[in-house]
Amino acid sequence: MLKRDVLTIINKYFVHAGRYFVAVASILTILASGFLIFAGIWEFANGIPQIIDSLFYHREHRMELSVHFISAIDLFMVAVVMFVMGIGLFELFVDKDKTVTYPYWLKIDDLSDLKEKLIAAAVVVIVITFLKHIVMWKNPLDTLYFGGAIAIVIVAITFFSKLVVGGDESKRLKKTETEK
Repeated sequence: MLKRDVLTIINKYFVHAGRYFVAVASILTILASGFLIFAGIWEFANGIPQIIDSLFYHREHRMELSVHFISAIDLFMVAVVMFVMGIGLFELFVDKDKTVTYPYWLKIDDLSDLKEKLIAAAVVVIVITFLKHIVMWKNPLDTLYFGGAIAIVIVAITFFSKLVVGGDESKRLKKTETEK
């Protein structure tokens, strides 16, 4: 019986200490998202001289401009994903007392909510990556293969999301059961 109590105490210690590790991960993820936002701003700013050049000298740099701005959007999207993940980790593991009030779109009740947000954001980032590839269009067959591969990945993510994370129907049933 004594060994079980010691193991229980050790387990409680690890669970309590784990909050601090997740807090560090959460803070670093949020900081990384800030760095990515600055990188996106830098990428965006690098496209401004080309805009001015094309306006005043009537040169066509549409492809380069598009790549700059789509790259900036891509960085912003990844930054937003990282921010949501950092806040979600903090909300789930660190803020036990729910002392911070989060906006409705950032409310995360369990790990499934966090997975859903990550999956949705990952699909958007994949689509933006494909858009960047389309803008740089070089070889139609390669673009077709790339688009097909992305379609397969999105179908797999959707299947995973419905199977493992659970669809909206299973969430509504869980919430209805807990409210009764």
